[in-house]
Amino acid sequence: MTSPHTAFEPPNRKFKIIPAFVGGLEVVLLIGASTGAAVMAQSLFTPSLGEALGLAGNEQNLLGGAWTMLRIFAVQYGVLIGLAALFGLLRGRHSLKSHALGKGNLSTLGIIKWGVALGLVAGAPATLVLFLQDVAPFGQDTPVWAALRETPWDMRFWTFLFVGSFGLVPLLEEVTWRGYALGRMTEVIAPGAAILFTSVPFALLHVQYASTDPAMIATSVSVMVASLAFAFTTLRTGTIWPAVIGHAIINLPADSWLGAVQLGLAVLVLIAFFRPITAEIGKWIELLFRWTTLQAFVALVPVILLAGLAMAFQAYAFWIALAVFVLTLGLGLIYRSAWRHKPA
Repeated sequence: MTSPHTAFEPPNRKFKIIPAFVGGLEVVLLIGASTGAAVMAQSLFTPSLGEALGLAGNEQNLLGGAWTMLRIFAVQYGVLIGLAALFGLLRGRHSLKSHALGKGNLSTLGIIKWGVALGLVAGAPATLVLFLQDVAPFGQDTPVWAALRETPWDMRFWTFLFVGSFGLVPLLEEVTWRGYALGRMTEVIAPGAAILFTSVPFALLHVQYASTDPAMIATSVSVMVASLAFAFTTLRTGTIWPAVIGHAIINLPADSWLGAVQLGLAVLVLIAFFRPITAEIGKWIELLFRWTTLQAFVALVPVILLAGLAMAFQAYAFWIALAVFVLTLGLGLIYRSAWRHKPA
């Protein structure tokens, strides 16, 4: 049954333990496989990110770094898209709507408005951290931030960041996490649980911010805020494109002057649209804090335990993943996609 206030949810979703377990397994399997492929690809392609940024004492090679990232992304997301296509074909999930790739319930102008507002407001915490780090540092920079602060904003700089930050990354990550993963989980569990199950891992996988440093903690919190906002927006509108636009705005490079402009615009948006924004957040809270959100995690606990098992016994991770792949594929043929059904 479709929940109130949602536009990205199949019409005939019913919570059952085994389909929810299978859905969680599939998402963990595909994200894990693509992450593993990315790690392997990093060891194959040169220059490495550190070499491209000059962290090894060499001259920066940002164009070489952009080319390396392109190849890593091709491997990483090629694996994910290939597996998602295989499971989708077998289970009957292959429409644009089932991956939130259409316009949802918005017009083109509406998509742009939602995206800009999302980028400014949900991105305000991240912008504030970067602004403060530039004018009154309260913690350490990541090696990437530190290297890029000293880099001229020339064609090489913008090419590198287009590939690795504000251009390709928002598109690839939103297609993966909000299009594929969120859509897969809304088939089998309540919207609030689907949001948490996909948003929290997305934030935690930003391991470059895993530190007790105050600036890194603040950045991790800002990533979690943005991740939740992207998921709620996709669920409410039925399309990933506002999240793609908002994600791109958040990832844009900003010095102290540009950061101040972005923060000022965020304040203006909040003042001008305070009532609709607070009403929207109220609907987000309503979706999240339901009994069905907690209920869904009963089915997902074994999935989390299996993922932990694979991480604890990394020597056998391949065989565990292979067994999970066969199990998920077989069960996927039994429990077909709820996206196959059209509303009555």
